[in-house]
Amino acid sequence: MSSILMAALILGISGLVLGIILAVFSQLMAVPVDQRQADIRELLPGANCGACGYTTCDGYSKVLADGSEEQINLCKPGGQQVIEDLASYMGVDASSMAQTTAMVMCQGNRDNMKKRADYKGETSCHMASLVDGGDASCGYGCLGYGDCVKVCQYDAIHVINGLAVVDPDKCTSCTMCVKECPKQIIKLVPMDKPASFVLCQNEDQALVANKVCETACISCKRCVKACPEECISIEHNRAVIDYSRCTNCGECHKVCPKDCIYSLYPPKLLTEDEKAKTRPRVLQN
Repeated sequence: MSSILMAALILGISGLVLGIILAVFSQLMAVPVDQRQADIRELLPGANCGACGYTTCDGYSKVLADGSEEQINLCKPGGQQVIEDLASYMGVDASSMAQTTAMVMCQGNRDNMKKRADYKGETSCHMASLVDGGDASCGYGCLGYGDCVKVCQYDAIHVINGLAVVDPDKCTSCTMCVKECPKQIIKLVPMDKPASFVLCQNEDQALVANKVCETACISCKRCVKACPEECISIEHNRAVIDYSRCTNCGECHKVCPKDCIYSLYPPKLLTEDEKAKTRPRVLQN
């Protein structure tokens, strides 16, 4: 019995000594916590999307805390509320953030664009694009396998009729879908002012573009000639709009023979039937 008690005593003393040693070393080796950084980190949404230009919310909070970054309006998922919270905590004036939304610059759904191959691999845009650029007839078009849907944390993007479409009311402009798309056809576009967008990224010559998609831009220049603001140009065989100068007058919508110009807001000069085409298409099933 005495040997059992002795063994238990030795184990108890050893455990106590080791506990004291660990406690001492935990204090000696402890990394100081920057309370300011921790407070700022609590104000951020935790999306870790990188839209601010830093790898994680921890990275953004660190540079804000140490003063190496002065812009408090870089967190797009957090929106204006986070800006105001940061401004209040840091004692600076709240700035405004330009409202944007992700938009799939393509209309290549099953009705407008056919498949040129019967892809049987993994259901992934990345995997499909490795096989000769994908199975879509347009080499620049949406593949429709939903990689963007999988990375969206806000349920703001869905594949409808073979085409990824974004709900601007849910989109936070976190850029996760922008980074994920292997075709690079998802862009951030302004929402703070009405503007028109060319929903086509095809850079082929007109004859080829016309064959692969019903709504492909054929660089006919009609929109260029019709624009009173002279904010449309042809680059790489497709129309490009300068959003900063666009007034959403609707003249380009009227003359586009391929119906590939849209707006989040109905242009002022369109008829009621034409206005119906400019509503966010994610709402159309």
